Amino acid sequence: MSSKVRIGIDTPDAWDAEWARWFERYSRGIPRLGMWLARAYATSGCDILELGAGSGRESRFLSPYARSVTCVDFSAGAMEALRASHPPSNLRALTMDALNLEFPDRAFDLSFPKGFWSCFSDDVQVARLFSEQLRVTRRTMLALVHNGANAPFHAMFQAKAETDKLYQVRFFKPDELLALAHEGLAKAGVRGSVRLHGFGGVDWMHQGLGARFPASVQGSLAALAYRLRPLRVAESLVLEVTPEPHGKG
Repeated sequence: MSSKVRIGIDTPDAWDAEWARWFERYSRGIPRLGMWLARAYATSGCDILELGAGSGRESRFLSPYARSVTCVDFSAGAMEALRASHPPSNLRALTMDALNLEFPDRAFDLSFPKGFWSCFSDDVQVARLFSEQLRVTRRTMLALVHNGANAPFHAMFQAKAETDKLYQVRFFKPDELLALAHEGLAKAGVRGSVRLHGFGGVDWMHQGLGARFPASVQGSLAALAYRLRPLRVAESLVLEVTPEPHGKG
């Protein structure tokens, strides 16, 4: 795994400043990931955790489909803005370090970060993020990262990174992500299955004619499109880890 990656924004203060700039715009965006998660995974009655949640857009969308949704971010500014935005009653926003989560083991049915791991160049820290997320997840652990196999998409980010630090992020190759997961499971002494999905690059599903369909239909159509397309054209990779029940040893 490569750790020689320049990360543009990597401190709580810096992210506070970015979220002050972008919170409203991100909040109003289409919750593409939330639509997909609601259709691809049985979230009804689940306790869901979003790590590096920022605006909480995806979690806000998922809240009607879940028993509870918890957003955590080390940016106090983002979490304060989320709490001030009148979120649903079953959504809580907590300022917390994802490297040291303040939750008991197996506290959540479903956990996910959206692009959060791409903000870390240090392989040791990424492994720690995996370990902590795995520890607090009892059913399905997901992680969405920028797709290093999509060369045009990667090149676009590199070009924009020259003038905007927000685009200075890490991209992961599929083999790299799979290796991280298998190594993380072995280190934790946990058995489980590992899969990769592609995500993104079908925005037409949520725009124009597609936007006329209910969110559930949009999510179902997007899920089908993601399954049919090769990983190399997806904007993001979604790592799925399913630990075995009580799965130690």
